[in-house]
Amino acid sequence: MNALLKELQNYEREGTHLYLGNNPSSAEDITKACLFAEDSAYMRDFVGDEADRITEIHFIRVTGETES
Repeated sequence: MNALLKELQNYEREGTHLYLGNNPSSAEDITKACLFAEDSAYMRDFVGDEADRITEIHFIRVTGETES
């Protein structure tokens, strides 16, 4: 998880906004959530601008449940 923390901190330094679900979050909080996610995982949703630069990363919780 140290690699994830460093990666997200780099994004923060570059001005990329980080979100956990729909809530603004920090590299540290997202790393903790990913570390302690027992019955789920987090999928990244990258948002870019007109120049294809990443401006936001949303971490969306995904559970193992499927629809019947």
